[in-house]
Amino acid sequence: MQDDQILYANLQGVCFFRFVGEVRHGQSGGLEALINTLFDARDCVCDDVVVDLSQAKYLDSTNLGLLAMIARNMLEHHQRKPTLISTDKDMTTLLQSMCLDQVFTLLDKPLDAPDAFVEVSGQSADEQQRARMILAAHEELLKLGESNRQTFQPVVDLLKQELQSRNDK
Repeated sequence: MQDDQILYANLQGVCFFRFVGEVRHGQSGGLEALINTLFDARDCVCDDVVVDLSQAKYLDSTNLGLLAMIARNMLEHHQRKPTLISTDKDMTTLLQSMCLDQVFTLLDKPLDAPDAFVEVSGQSADEQQRARMILAAHEELLKLGESNRQTFQPVVDLLKQELQSRNDK
């Protein structure tokens, strides 16, 4: 298995995501597109979601925001929390510090998962699309709690400013 990737599988309406290695925003464009497709309001594909971080070494704030986006979509579509697996104490502490334990059911033991994972491609996006994705992910983190707002509001403000200045050109 390759390092540093996001994997996806769907088994009878249960959407499985597996993060492997160090996952950064450069790999997130495909994940955001997949989330939008899976949770399309007309045809939601995910009846349940399991996110496995047991092989993840690092997630940047963009990917943490995309996890929050997955949770929000599950809560909106099915009124229940998705499951998040974290077997590493430091990763669990990070998830809790970002308030993700409020929108996910956290487990510290792996579940049986399908073998047929496919890699979520990073999708080549232009800088404008990438900036919008990073902005959307950080806005999701803001919604989770005041500590996140204090941490990420300057990032969100800067991204909005940057996008606005690009649009003005």
